[in-house]
Amino acid sequence: MRSTRLQRQIDDLVAQGWKIEDEDRDRVVMVDREFGSVGSHILVAILTVWWTMGIGNVLWGAYNYVSNSRRQVLWEETTGCPSCGADVSVDAAYCRSCGEDLEARMDRAAGAGDTMPCPECDAVVAEGSRYCRSCGTKLADAMGTAS
Repeated sequence: MRSTRLQRQIDDLVAQGWKIEDEDRDRVVMVDREFGSVGSHILVAILTVWWTMGIGNVLWGAYNYVSNSRRQVLWEETTGCPSCGADVSVDAAYCRSCGEDLEARMDRAAGAGDTMPCPECDAVVAEGSRYCRSCGTKLADAMGTAS
């Protein structure tokens, strides 16, 4: 399941004529291919049609198709689940691995007085959390190295 941010980026690029070339769990590769301008094909046809019977124009189109392809890799923003450490989307409401309610946990952490800053990114995390929701740092390891 994609985040709304990533889906919006994909939809914007598809509307501009891009196609999805490859998909993975946390990334999507978009590609925009072209065969060259009409003017360049007319020029190639005029210069080569009597020698190659149009094969030059086909080769020119194939060259443009390969060399003028543009690619973009769109990444899903993920962080670690505070309970199990599994990768979850930044805007996920719950962990797909363990079912932890991430929004309720952050609400409890924001309302509770026992919070502390993450030693890596200074985000506010609930005391006793295993992972930082912002950067994914394993807090037990970070606290051990900070001491």
